[in-house]
Amino acid sequence: MKFGKTLVLLMLLAAIQFPCYAAEEDKELSLIAAEQDRSGEDEQLGEINPALKDSITTKPTQETDKEVKERKKKLRQTRKEKEKANEQKLKETANQKETPVKEEPIIINPNEPIIEPTPTPPPPVVEPIQTPQPTLPTLQPAETTTLTNQKAVYADFAEVARAVKFIPLYMPKKSGYEITGIYAGQGVAEVRYGRRWEPTVSLTIKTHKRVDGEELQDISGVTGVKWRVNNTTGTTIYIAKISETQQVAAWAVGHYTFSAQAENLSFAGFHSLVADELVELTAHYYLDL
Repeated sequence: MKFGKTLVLLMLLAAIQFPCYAAEEDKELSLIAAEQDRSGEDEQLGEINPALKDSITTKPTQETDKEVKERKKKLRQTRKEKEKANEQKLKETANQKETPVKEEPIIINPNEPIIEPTPTPPPPVVEPIQTPQPTLPTLQPAETTTLTNQKAVYADFAEVARAVKFIPLYMPKKSGYEITGIYAGQGVAEVRYGRRWEPTVSLTIKTHKRVDGEELQDISGVTGVKWRVNNTTGTTIYIAKISETQQVAAWAVGHYTFSAQAENLSFAGFHSLVADELVELTAHYYLDL
């Protein structure tokens, strides 16, 4: 404890005798004083580094004005040298950035073949797939036109059957249809009907019997329509709309070919009439035995 008190008193005396130039010196002098070597301090409590004993016993020396001026002069000179060195480094960096990069010339060998880039072929043009429209086995409108110009009128159903030598397809009275006209020509029997409770509704049924070796023909006489195929009954039916009020259908069973055409009948009603009644009758009575 006595040794610690003695050390504190000595330090106070040294501070009182040191001239108060520190407050008036530049910031650089203060920094230099703060950066003095302190590596000799001992970290153990209660002990003093032996290297400091001489400095404690020795009386502090006071700097003269001349020595202070010399020290300041050296500091200024050192600062100027550092500033010049920094400016030199900045100039060298700027020169390196401004120096253009020399591009090496490309030497072209005239004997070397020139390789042209392969042109990219254009993408293939994809044409839309067109769904083929179903057609009847054979369309011969010319023959049908000849039939309409040379058809004969018959008095009753039995007379036309004897003329064409087969029984044409017909609608029974129970269906509500009555015969309004019977015609025949070129081996085709044509029976026209009217509906009793709807005078505006008309129906025409055509029947033709092919001889051996004769090709299947369309006897409807209608062309330029979009045919639809229906196989729900087991018999292939071609059906189409002629207009908003007219429909047509064609089919074949055995050696017989048929067609039906309606006016002022709905498409659904016409389809039901053909599939559920007319095709049903032909499937039973016109088979080849």
